[in-house]
Amino acid sequence: MASLVWLITGCTSGSGLALVHAIAARGDKVIATGRDATSRLAGLAVEKKDSIAVLDLDVTAPLAEIQSVIAHAVTIFGGLDVLVNNAGVMRMAGIEEASEAFIQHMFDINVFGAIKTTQAVLPHMRAAKRGTVVFIGAGLGWAPLPFFTYYSLTKAALTMFAEGLQKEVAPLGLRSVIFEPGGFESRLAAPRDGEPSGGKPNVEDYLPLFGKIFGGGRPQMQGDITKLPDTIIDVVKGEGLAKGRPLPMRVILGPDALDVIRQKCSEQLEMIDAWEDVTLSTMLEGRRETPRGLLKSCSVMSNN
Repeated sequence: MASLVWLITGCTSGSGLALVHAIAARGDKVIATGRDATSRLAGLAVEKKDSIAVLDLDVTAPLAEIQSVIAHAVTIFGGLDVLVNNAGVMRMAGIEEASEAFIQHMFDINVFGAIKTTQAVLPHMRAAKRGTVVFIGAGLGWAPLPFFTYYSLTKAALTMFAEGLQKEVAPLGLRSVIFEPGGFESRLAAPRDGEPSGGKPNVEDYLPLFGKIFGGGRPQMQGDITKLPDTIIDVVKGEGLAKGRPLPMRVILGPDALDVIRQKCSEQLEMIDAWEDVTLSTMLEGRRETPRGLLKSCSVMSNN
């Protein structure tokens, strides 16, 4: 595949920054963005100015500000082929105790930030009649872990957005894909200055469940963070393990995410079968067959 131009959000550290380096190492151009990125990545912008550009972009900013940054970004290397919505936070809090600020903050970054950045990029990709929008979801977006429900909620919403986007832009020659990783060692859960905090329940009624799940200490991560960047690049470019395969709408990353999602799908099918009589009890007489057009439009396989 020819050299591509990527733009990545939230990549001043961690897996996002690793992805920036991996993209440049493979001969592509990359625009690294984040809060205060021009100061935090100043050295990188100088050392690798031919392949890496750095721009300040806060995904919680108003849409007009994000559109302005994107309009400048597309002029740097002469276009934009791939947007990676990488900016995200992972926080712990019980449903009852989470503050409004805690919930809003997580949605502002994980969901609304990705939506606004995607909206800003789409006009440029439509004009070029090519482009791929990448989202970073989570295995927990399929099945919430207690006390991480709000995080799971943001990732589930992001998955539906990515799927809906694929259906709307596929006829235009554009693509959408969401990667759903399991546990990897990263700074995703690291606190940032000024962010609303959560954590261990203050309500004693929830402490037994909290202790049962987290009392044994931090679980050992099964994912190798060093393998993540090249796998993402391979899938987007159709190289390596992805060579010769059409781009899927979802890509699961890591054995724990695979097991969680497979279990959820199996349980969901079992529940559907067990309650089918109740489901169909609300049907209009003689209307059993669902229109094929509706099924096709809802399919994640028919728009690739």
